[in-house]
Amino acid sequence: MSNTGNRPHVIKATFVWELPKVGGAGNAEKALGAAVNGWQLSGVFTGGSGVPYDARYSYQSNGSNVNLTGSPNYLARIVLNGDPGSGCSSNQYKQFNTAAFSGPTYRSIGDESGANLLRGCSLHMMDLAVSRNIGIGGSRNLQIRLDVFNAFNAVVYNAVQFTEVLNSPAAPATVTNNQYLADGTLNPNRLQPQTAGFGAATGAQSMRTAQLQVRLQF
Repeated sequence: MSNTGNRPHVIKATFVWELPKVGGAGNAEKALGAAVNGWQLSGVFTGGSGVPYDARYSYQSNGSNVNLTGSPNYLARIVLNGDPGSGCSSNQYKQFNTAAFSGPTYRSIGDESGANLLRGCSLHMMDLAVSRNIGIGGSRNLQIRLDVFNAFNAVVYNAVQFTEVLNSPAAPATVTNNQYLADGTLNPNRLQPQTAGFGAATGAQSMRTAQLQVRLQF
């Protein structure tokens, strides 16, 4: 079966753990037990393969379909010149090897590269919660709950600037949205996600957040 761009593996795992109780007949043990007994730890792990995606091109001039393939409805494809890498990297400014790509030129027949050449970063998130129910007489119950989302503060890039902006088909390797300058340093004009250059991450899963709830049930 051909690769249609689906994420092939997705996993959800959950657990619930009643924390060990503190017992004893002494006053100190009773006081400690009143504070620590009854707490519950639970969690949800979400994991999955990265989503396939393609690098694309855009010309600033003379780069319409008619210029490249002769037909307004027939697309050329970005040219693959080498190994682009996996499509995911710990370097937010270089998710793949941008030097492996260049633009198509005139008289293209649309066979410069295949589909789904790259794969985004895998998903790995752990959400945790600790809670306790405290009876306060009759049918009344006080619940204290702390939720921590992405508890381990995992960085998971989920969006990439995958469009290579080029000058014209006459210069198919002249990139105008380059993330790095010719000397190998970062382009100072492309350090923010809104202005990210070709190959840089433009978004990520939410970092660690927490919320505290106090609920009275009666």
